[in-house]
Amino acid sequence: MPSRIAPWLQALTLVLPALTTPARAHQSPLERFIHRTRLDNGLDIVVAENHTVPLATVLVAVRNGAFTQEPAERGLAHLYEHVLFRSYRGDPNAFGRVAGRLNAASNGVTSEEVVYYLLMVSSKNVGGAIDLIAGLFQDARFSNQDLDEERPVVLDELQRHASDPEERLGRQVAQALWGPSWSRKDVGGDSASLAGISLDRLKQTYARYYVPNNAALIVTGDVASEQVFQKAREQFRDWKPGPDPFADRPVPPIAPRTANGAVMMAHNVRDVTIRIALQGPSVGQDTAATYAADALFDLLNDPASAFQQRLVTNGPFESVTGAYYTLSHTGPIEIVGKTSAERAQDALVRLLNELETLDVLEGVGDEELAIAKKHREVASALTRERIAGLAPALARWWSSAGLDYHLAYDARMAAQKIEDLRRFAGTYVVGQPRVIGVLAPPEATDRLAAWLRQHAARSGP
Repeated sequence: MPSRIAPWLQALTLVLPALTTPARAHQSPLERFIHRTRLDNGLDIVVAENHTVPLATVLVAVRNGAFTQEPAERGLAHLYEHVLFRSYRGDPNAFGRVAGRLNAASNGVTSEEVVYYLLMVSSKNVGGAIDLIAGLFQDARFSNQDLDEERPVVLDELQRHASDPEERLGRQVAQALWGPSWSRKDVGGDSASLAGISLDRLKQTYARYYVPNNAALIVTGDVASEQVFQKAREQFRDWKPGPDPFADRPVPPIAPRTANGAVMMAHNVRDVTIRIALQGPSVGQDTAATYAADALFDLLNDPASAFQQRLVTNGPFESVTGAYYTLSHTGPIEIVGKTSAERAQDALVRLLNELETLDVLEGVGDEELAIAKKHREVASALTRERIAGLAPALARWWSSAGLDYHLAYDARMAAQKIEDLRRFAGTYVVGQPRVIGVLAPPEATDRLAAWLRQHAARSGP
């Protein structure tokens, strides 16, 4: 059964809207084709109509993922995602056979704050896809054999990711950034943590989180909302709700980082990767900052920006990009740059200087902000037209921030001002503890490590 980890770097650089629910003076572009209802058992139904091509995506999202994991459970949500496909009708191949008859492409994805399962079908097969995915969720029957056979598949995925030096750097930087809260961010787990997950633990996950009042059916593409609503009522009405999964097991606050750190990875690579990570805002605690973060990185990533001119066009970097990933439980900020071994120290010094004065917003004015807003509007419009990508995007927003946040996104982004961006930079970037990651040839790694030690000594505790 095809399944994958959503790479945290890919998630981090995903260019999609964020969220909040103020009173709206006019209708969001999304609201014109998004229709919602909720079944009596608590299941949210979301339909986004797009009749451009005769295709559709049928997806069920569950508020589960790394953020629900205790330290001994790292990788549990992802392993469960794999095993669930084998549980359909108690036959590990049954789901694939039915999906094949529907000519469906299927997948499952686990990330920090959502797990989702999807089928992509021609629009004429939407009803059958809803039938299939409803059966997957309401009659999970898995065994120790399923667990024993699927665990190596997950480990193989992890090993493939670990074979990529960039992926290893990203994981090590993330682990350093989150520290004691790493289990709440570690989607994949490792061989030790996965080995300790039992069948009983998987069944507990199913009983706690896989209930309709903690899930959503999301259907996008060439569909009619009322027909989807009726089909969902028929197929999901017998799915029994459960207690609030988080009432007796709330997610603890993410441990704040209190000191700078560094991850130095020596490898025979052609160029140098510099990765700087910080803890950003939580959408529920500082909603305004999440919009400002997106707006600021839109500006900084523009090739014509003063930031890019200083660091790339006229500077030591080949490329530099920054991003904030919207999450309910503290989203990460990361800036990633590529440079040569010869220019690596100069590049790192300049990038750190830029971050330490980011709230000055040098070279950023109302004109630049207006241009960035136009670019964002175009990007948002293109996102809405991508049938394959829209359902997963809606699943992420539904779980982490709520769809009302998503629907208000365009209006809130259009309202961003320079002082909003300055506040975000001053609160979450300037002077804040960070983790510096470097992937470089051994000699360059040694030079940068020595410089960082000297810099830390001069800076003091």
